[in-house]
Amino acid sequence: MRYMPYPKVLWVASCCCVSWIGCGVETGRHLLEEDVGGGIGTVSLRPVLDSARALYDDAEYNSARAVWEEALLEAHGLADSAAETEALTWLCLTAWQLAEYVEARRLGEEALALKRRYGFDTALAPSYNALGLIAWDEGRLSDAAALFRETAVAARAVGNDRYLAAANGNLGLIQTDLGNFDEAREGFEQLRDGGRRLGNPVFEANGLTNLGMLAVTTGDPLSAIPFLQHALQLYRSTEYTNGEQIALAQLSAAYAAIGEPRLAFSTLDTALQLSRETGQRDEEARNLEQLAALHREAGNVKHALNLYQTTQQMYEELGLGIESGTNLRRVAEVHMSLGDLENARSFATRALGQHRNAGDRFEELNDALLLAEIEHSAGSLNDVARHLHDARLLASELDASSSRLAVALAEARIADRNSDHASTRRVITRVEDDLGKSGPDAESEAYAMLSRAHARLEQLDSSAAYGRRAVAAAEKVRRNFGSSQLRTSYTAMHASVYGDLVSVLIRLDSLEAAFAVFDAARGRSLAEHIIVARRERSELDSTTHVFAESERLLRRIDRLISTLNELENLPVDERNPEAVADVDRRLREARSLYQARIVEVDESTGSSAALLGIGSVTLGDVRAVLSPDEALLEYLVTGERVWAVVVRNDDAQVFSSEIDEEDLESRVRLARGLVADPDAPRELTRDVLDGLYSVLIRPALQSGALAQTKRLIIVPHRVLNYVPFAALRDSAAGTYLVEEYSLLHLPSASALPALRRRDQASIAQETDVLDTRVTLFAPLAASLPASGAEIRAIQEIFSRSDEHLNDRATESRFRTALTRGDLTHVATHGVLNVRNPMFSRIQLARGYSDESRDDGRLEVHEVLAIRVASPLVFLSGCETGVGGAWRTEYARGDDYATLAQAFLYAGARNVVATLWRIDDMGAAIFAERFYENLLRHGASEALSRAQRNMIALDTYGSPYYWSGYRLAGVGEIAW
Repeated sequence: MRYMPYPKVLWVASCCCVSWIGCGVETGRHLLEEDVGGGIGTVSLRPVLDSARALYDDAEYNSARAVWEEALLEAHGLADSAAETEALTWLCLTAWQLAEYVEARRLGEEALALKRRYGFDTALAPSYNALGLIAWDEGRLSDAAALFRETAVAARAVGNDRYLAAANGNLGLIQTDLGNFDEAREGFEQLRDGGRRLGNPVFEANGLTNLGMLAVTTGDPLSAIPFLQHALQLYRSTEYTNGEQIALAQLSAAYAAIGEPRLAFSTLDTALQLSRETGQRDEEARNLEQLAALHREAGNVKHALNLYQTTQQMYEELGLGIESGTNLRRVAEVHMSLGDLENARSFATRALGQHRNAGDRFEELNDALLLAEIEHSAGSLNDVARHLHDARLLASELDASSSRLAVALAEARIADRNSDHASTRRVITRVEDDLGKSGPDAESEAYAMLSRAHARLEQLDSSAAYGRRAVAAAEKVRRNFGSSQLRTSYTAMHASVYGDLVSVLIRLDSLEAAFAVFDAARGRSLAEHIIVARRERSELDSTTHVFAESERLLRRIDRLISTLNELENLPVDERNPEAVADVDRRLREARSLYQARIVEVDESTGSSAALLGIGSVTLGDVRAVLSPDEALLEYLVTGERVWAVVVRNDDAQVFSSEIDEEDLESRVRLARGLVADPDAPRELTRDVLDGLYSVLIRPALQSGALAQTKRLIIVPHRVLNYVPFAALRDSAAGTYLVEEYSLLHLPSASALPALRRRDQASIAQETDVLDTRVTLFAPLAASLPASGAEIRAIQEIFSRSDEHLNDRATESRFRTALTRGDLTHVATHGVLNVRNPMFSRIQLARGYSDESRDDGRLEVHEVLAIRVASPLVFLSGCETGVGGAWRTEYARGDDYATLAQAFLYAGARNVVATLWRIDDMGAAIFAERFYENLLRHGASEALSRAQRNMIALDTYGSPYYWSGYRLAGVGEIAW
């Protein structure tokens, strides 16, 4: 997904700071007349200057320049200093618009000198601001920041609050470039507040738009939405359509980031319509390109390609050669991913021609490298050599670390595929110093290739060292913030770096180290969302505070890397060594701070760190909390095999099964589809479940590692989160897995010791099981009659129970039950957000207030803000674990773990959720069997016995009715 870039200002006088093109003509004219025109006395050449300005406003820059040059000569002859400085300022702006930065700078400095000489203090701020914009576009960020500060000083001195607000906004943009997000936020807030004080809704909206942009940039898209919605209201109140469509495009990016593709599509569609209505062809093209990216990410590749084609036509009509070439390269990448090498070659070749004609050497370099990879896939080795040769020449001309690294990684990638391990090692070692200036994705890929090369050369210690560096770099990668132009398919790389390291560590007989890698491969999205959910209430504990700081530093590092690449990719004669050195220094400082924060996280031993997946755990930690009849089974899915580690209280062993990840995904998809369909052919279902059992369970079983085991604690990974493990079938014995073991699921191995320590600490006294309060909810009892029957059946089992049906089953009452410590059961629907499980929700009844806490939509990120005290949370009949993702792709693979983690982190000791929507009557019968068993057994045993009871029933024996239930937590309930 390509997000809209952060704002740059194109109307110097307005400095509106909105994304992409800045302020509209009307606001620009108003400020130009008041400020650039000077307030510096009568101008005798006003008609001439006004005619030139009209040409400028119509983007007739060359014609405007000719008129202003004539006016400048006349003003000099008439000794009209006001007209002279105004003409110079406009000539400066015209040169800037035409990207003639050296000339623009000369003219701007001359105008500023004259204003100082004549004491035109009221006109100083526009000149400083113009020079700041020129410095910005030249890559002189430090100079630009200094000039914007001068703008603020000059504006403050003459009481020009408009330029003061604008200068603060521009400084915020510079700080965004430099990764100083706190300072950037302060500048945007000052712009917003300044606009509010001035009664200027456009200024206020621009500040809000930039605050929204910053929130998306820093990985907090949820908080971006209110900013952008408020900005939209202000833009609409002033009928400022340009600002409205820009805010809508940013809002689309925010919706995409939180996993709301429907809203992302509809919002962007509105932005696109507005850009068409206002005739902004360049904005229309960019919106179409963003829309294409949305469709591509949604899997609608054909439509994405059609949109890219339309975008391409528009870019070519507008003469935007660089944008046109980049769009063509994206099309080439799509065709290459589809295996259509002929079309990939054709589009990449056209992209190369476009960028060559436009003179963009860095984009030309990227085109050449893509063509090299396309030709390698096609087996055209001579063409591979030719494109690599061209890329090396371009990199030499650019003399930038990012360019050298791009070439080296492409060469290493090709050598790695050719099994030329010596060449792989030589090429990457040559640019190892440049890796420090790259993004973590490039680091991870480079070190992973070095690790493989050393492993295949039987240099295992070196391989392990580089493998650890690859994993460490992979840990830094975040979904939306990869800054490097060198990114390949990170999804595949993310899996392989862990698997390669495990393989080497096993060969080195380092089981303890291998186990640590297993657990490090778990998802960490929950930690990030906890930070977002609690930020507004300032409730970060020590662990999440340190993690929040490390995340902020990661994003700052990412931004600095992007800025450094932009500076280094300028032509050598236009490059500012001081700016490069300054950003490089900031990057090194940020990296040092990040490493220090990581040490703090690693030293954290609290349960919070473990439940978030940001702590560390040893085999000894896990063994210490396992009973003799328990075994923990943790998986790691990589590109070519599935690894499994079995941990007992006295032993640990590692196993693997060779299976391609795509094959595994196909099997899981098929198994889930069959098991979730009560009418699926029984024999086919059994065959598929038998096959998965052979891959996932049999290796450990045949080794004897599961001997004497009664409870299996399963820690799935990636696609395995979708597997109904209870239904895996041993064809030899003719039994399901749940018939041999009681099952418990956890999001990570590190969660087990943390949960059990917390559970012991929370048990003050035993409670009579029959005296336990059970609170029951059925908000849809009217439309799901069996849910009411389910509630009544459970009431018969417990002496103390409260029921809430239909309108009484409100979100606020559910929250109360959770915090009071009741055993809490809800029979309802759940709605899974495939893109972002943090916005999956449980459907309850709407309360009587307008508060979001009682709107009937209890979303996962809201659960994180609740102090749950329940010994058991049972989500019955819901599609509350995983759901829709299986229909398209397993984009995250952490859906179930994330949901369970949320309740566990919030304090629940056990959580039952489902993998698919269960039959209404079947859910009622299952719940009754579960609670009957719970009176005599622990939670995991009760769930497993209920599943076995269902197997024995003719009507409900199909895995559809029982295998979708999962228990996460400690596995026991302290009555």
